[in-house]
Amino acid sequence: MSRLKLLNNSPASLRWRIVFWMTAVVVTTLTSVVVITRSVLLSDVVAAANAAVEQEISEFRRFADEGTDPTTAAPFHSPQRLIEVYLSRQIPDDNEAIVGIFSDQLIQVDFSQLSGPHPEPLTYNEPLVDEVLASPSHSGVFDDPVRGRAYWGRVAFETAPGTTDGHFIVAYFTEPGEAAVKQQVRVLSFVGAGGVLASVLIAWVIAGQIIAPIRRVSKVASTISNSDLTRRVPVEGNDEIAQLARTFNEMLDRLETAYNDQRQFVDDAGHELRTPITVVRGQLELLESSPPEERTRSIELATTELDRMARMVNDLLTLAVADSGEFLHTAPVDVTELTIDLEDKARTINGRVMLVDAAEGVVILDEQRVTEAILELYGNALRYSEGPVALGSDFQGSGAQRVFRIWVRDSGPGIEQDAQEALFSRFSRGRQADPRHPNRPKGAGLGLSIVKAIGEAHGGRAYVESTVGLGSIFGLEIPAPDTALVTETEE
Repeated sequence: MSRLKLLNNSPASLRWRIVFWMTAVVVTTLTSVVVITRSVLLSDVVAAANAAVEQEISEFRRFADEGTDPTTAAPFHSPQRLIEVYLSRQIPDDNEAIVGIFSDQLIQVDFSQLSGPHPEPLTYNEPLVDEVLASPSHSGVFDDPVRGRAYWGRVAFETAPGTTDGHFIVAYFTEPGEAAVKQQVRVLSFVGAGGVLASVLIAWVIAGQIIAPIRRVSKVASTISNSDLTRRVPVEGNDEIAQLARTFNEMLDRLETAYNDQRQFVDDAGHELRTPITVVRGQLELLESSPPEERTRSIELATTELDRMARMVNDLLTLAVADSGEFLHTAPVDVTELTIDLEDKARTINGRVMLVDAAEGVVILDEQRVTEAILELYGNALRYSEGPVALGSDFQGSGAQRVFRIWVRDSGPGIEQDAQEALFSRFSRGRQADPRHPNRPKGAGLGLSIVKAIGEAHGGRAYVESTVGLGSIFGLEIPAPDTALVTETEE
């Protein structure tokens, strides 16, 4: 229950994460824009103040050097007259103050005659004037407690060499410009806040569209049970989500196949084990009332069935190990020696074996598992045929396509084509085609399944080639690429 609840909550959590990161990107971007815009605008205000001060200082220097008194057409005879004439011709910029100071007297443009916002007239003893006159520098910045920050410049002038008769001062106040910048930043911030809200809504909608297929996957996954594995996620488009849906559906296909195989396997195993259990139970129930000679026969039958059950259980364990992926222990093996050893082991079981071919070379394989498979095939050939059983091995193909084949061939009745495909299925038995041997022992139908598992674990296959009336060939094909040839081809 807790896992299902977590699954249902995951899409919502993902949605909020998408919204959070998209919003974080928008907020970071807008914040950067606001900060950069504010810095640029304030820099423009400072640049304008410095430019205005420099311009006025340059114009005054040029006027002092080249100007003449308009009433006499001669050079100015006093600093007071110089300042009065110059200031009478100036119209200061907004937030700009131009003054002349000489002999403890201050002269400036009469702002009352100008339209537009202008600063209050300066007075001789106020902090800004004191700062400008006392400063050793000819320009600077002063934070006036009343008027705000001012960028100023000063020029000393003289009518006689070596004597400073007065000072020309220009001050530019940036507080109005800074206030305008603050207002613009405030408006931009409000607009940005609206953009953030809009981005949250848009991110919410987009995130919903993105995770909608994931919700469908979650919904389908929550409806799947061990009794119904047929549900599939609808696939739309070719994007990553569609690929996820396809992968999920493929996983469900594999699970459904594995589940059906497991259920069929359990049913078959139960059916196969039921018969020997019934036989053993019946024989045990007859022991008490049976005469001594019948008891021996009952014990023999019960022992035979128990042996068959033990072999069946061992085969099931072998197949379980094969399914777990920890089935093989491969190593380079000389296949000539392997084939000869198989002949010797087969001969100890029954002398009908006949070695007809032996491949030469080294192949990476699990010698014990291959031996187990071939002896299983040899035992089947003995049960279903008369006469000698041929054993051989060879290579087929070349380069990367080369395979190692090891096989047994009998001269039995053969197997029909439509029955060959089912031979390697679990609990599948070949047809008892020879009526002369009705009591031939029957296995559990797991031997060929083990042979198939061994072949597939090596990356190859188990195969059968049979002709009715002539006999059958059962064997293994194991990939054995010619590495020297492959390397030469790649080079």
